[in-house]
Amino acid sequence: MHIGRCHCGNVTLTIPHLTDSATRCNCSICSRYSAVWGYFEEAEVTITVGKYGVSGYSYGDKTISFVGCDQCHCLTHYTSLKSAAGTRLAVNYRMFDAGLLAGMQIRYFDGAKSWQDMAKKDWVQDG
Repeated sequence: MHIGRCHCGNVTLTIPHLTDSATRCNCSICSRYSAVWGYFEEAEVTITVGKYGVSGYSYGDKTISFVGCDQCHCLTHYTSLKSAAGTRLAVNYRMFDAGLLAGMQIRYFDGAKSWQDMAKKDWVQDG
């Protein structure tokens, strides 16, 4: 088990394992958050929310909701709103110990333009 928390500790994410890779996306919102995503089924992740609560934000085609702590405003995860299965949940690995990312393969995704994976050397964070 791996446990991640927002800055103030109001939101705790518990995952059973690390994914084989993590994703950095350069779309307009992911680049602002500087998130590194790990993808799970909703049933695999335990999310505990404290007294300050969380809020979601969805934009554009409203397919995902970015969720963050209402106290420290860290972006902790996102949920799929319109996926066929509706069960994918992405955790922001930035909420976990930084050492977890050290050996992990990072997938660079061009969410700003082509919607395709790209080589790190060609990836531009803000599209």
